[in-house]
Amino acid sequence: MSSTRATESAWHYQDGAQAAGPVSAEVIRQKIQQGTIRRGTLVWTDGMVNWAAVESTPFANESGSTLNNPYAATSAAILSPMQPSADVITGPVSDTPAWVIATAPLWLTLLTLLPGTSFVSMGIYIGLAVWDRETIKKTGRTPSNAYWWAIILGAFGAPIYLYLRSRRLDGKMSYFVTSIVSLVVFFLIIAGIAMAARG
Repeated sequence: MSSTRATESAWHYQDGAQAAGPVSAEVIRQKIQQGTIRRGTLVWTDGMVNWAAVESTPFANESGSTLNNPYAATSAAILSPMQPSADVITGPVSDTPAWVIATAPLWLTLLTLLPGTSFVSMGIYIGLAVWDRETIKKTGRTPSNAYWWAIILGAFGAPIYLYLRSRRLDGKMSYFVTSIVSLVVFFLIIAGIAMAARG
């Protein structure tokens, strides 16, 4: 512990049997105060060789910290020291899968012209949702189970999924709004095709 205050860089922390984060040092401080992070909880940030118990980091030196109290509750499950995975990217989550999901109704319109392609569309949504989930996991974050909405409801579930995704990750609503617009345009195109077929 070379400094008396934890660096403000992104931190990862033990959440049960999984690694969570990255979060700011302020979030770690709040979780310490709330008792979510306690003695024995493992944390890691750039510059650390291995994960370390939070009480052995500069967080323990900060005023008001309960981490130096040896009688304080300890983390229920101490994991063997976790190593950051080589394929974990600690930067921002790629929005590419979200944009592909948001615009899917537009490019899937072509499939509606072919008979019996509804299962193909469902398969595409399943693949996109799994791709997005894996992209999120590679950043060390725990993805929401909201991706099931995209799988179960296909195009109808995509806006729900993208809304929940943006709330959980970054608050960007642009791909959520795009998914609504894409869905409306999709239905207008389908309605136009149906009217042309009747006329």
